[in-house]
Amino acid sequence: MLNEKSAAPLYRQIYEAVRQAILTGEFQPKMPLPATRLLAKQLGVSRMTIINAYDQLFAEGYLEGRTGAGTYIASELPEELLEMSKATRRRTAEKRVAARSLNISSQGSWLAKIGANVLRLDRAMKFTPFQHGLPALDEFPFDVWSRIAQKLYKNMPREVLGYGEPEGYRPLREAIAAHLKLARGVKCDYAQVIITSGAQHALTLAGKIFLEPGDEVWMEDPCYLGARGALLSAEIKPIAVPVDADGFDLSEALGKSKNAKLVYVTPSHQYPLGLTMSLARRLALIDWARANDAWIIEDDYNSEYRYAGRPLASLQGLDRDGRVIYVGTFSKTIFPSLRLGCLVVPKDLIEVFTIARSLNDLHSPLIEQAILAEFIAEGHFARHLRRMRKLYEERQKILLREAKKQLEGLLEVREADAGMHLIGWLPDEIRAERVAKKAAQNNLKISPIAAYSFNPHPPNGLILGYASYNERQIKEGVSLLKKVLLEEYD
Repeated sequence: MLNEKSAAPLYRQIYEAVRQAILTGEFQPKMPLPATRLLAKQLGVSRMTIINAYDQLFAEGYLEGRTGAGTYIASELPEELLEMSKATRRRTAEKRVAARSLNISSQGSWLAKIGANVLRLDRAMKFTPFQHGLPALDEFPFDVWSRIAQKLYKNMPREVLGYGEPEGYRPLREAIAAHLKLARGVKCDYAQVIITSGAQHALTLAGKIFLEPGDEVWMEDPCYLGARGALLSAEIKPIAVPVDADGFDLSEALGKSKNAKLVYVTPSHQYPLGLTMSLARRLALIDWARANDAWIIEDDYNSEYRYAGRPLASLQGLDRDGRVIYVGTFSKTIFPSLRLGCLVVPKDLIEVFTIARSLNDLHSPLIEQAILAEFIAEGHFARHLRRMRKLYEERQKILLREAKKQLEGLLEVREADAGMHLIGWLPDEIRAERVAKKAAQNNLKISPIAAYSFNPHPPNGLILGYASYNERQIKEGVSLLKKVLLEEYD
């Protein structure tokens, strides 16, 4: 039945009706269809309407015509066009995919073996306590950011509309170099700064430049999953080195392997345990790298958020031999979706890193780089960091207070000098992995340290992020966690 009030034209309604009849098997292959004049008369429409509908069906292969013999349903229709349930079509497609040959490279095969879940993020961004690694996005000065963006879009510089330099937008590199020298004690000029799409991208570039398949790499245990994934993609041999109260231990590393070509460390705020590498160990690690022609990747994770005194100076600032590659990101200080980070490389490595960056994806988006450059240059970034440092310190205190009030005897939550999360320690008989799984069933996002460890017997702790949650959310989250823990202790 044609509907003249429908938004769909009459010819389209006829086309859909005939097509559906073919797909459901009501119209069988080789079945003749009425002549256009006859069908037009039967339906009370113009002949041109029928011709248009038939033409569309001819074009898509549903109909075929025979000179002097009329119009017929196509004699050969693809099997997937015939009546099949969605489940049947899905199973058929899955069988075809499973049967095909995976003609991929040796590196592709190797990557498949290490698994697709090396790094798993909550991309839904639901802000469920106590997910860690999320900044307080509701406190970010988007009004300032928007004003800068609006000004830029109104008077767009030509240099941000074309292809840019692979090492990044020069004003941003200059602004980052100035900030790092002042705030982090990094020794560099703008030419040593290379803009990347976040820290993991920076680590991937370093892996490509320094590492051959099979090379040994010292890695902290536990360790940032993004770093593990980026370096494993270079087909290296990871050497897990446990950390203690003074951070990465060179003597422990040498006891496991003396052939490491590279070491990955988070010296200012170890991820995820929050430890700080002592000055003596920093200097010893630099001496080792110089003596062994090796490299150090310093991931300056969460260094900006230190609540006891001033932020610690970077490891790179102590290096006199060009052995430290500094990695930074704006995911925790601006917002994660910005996807901008940086490398600071020794001067004699600028060219090779620039070429690698160019071949990887040419450059990061220039407009976002230009906005960030203005944001830093006008002083908004430094002001934002000061505000967030104060806010996160307050939120840490709220979490500590609520944990003491509600979780005492269930979970030992310790104060931290820096960062955006705390560690909650459990007795050996209550496994963190099980608690995290049950917490997820209660709408809590809590990660066990085990998820970041190489050790089959990892530290028995939970990672509790607090930076992105207000007082009410923290209190509610602690109450839910108490319920989960009481069930476990029973």
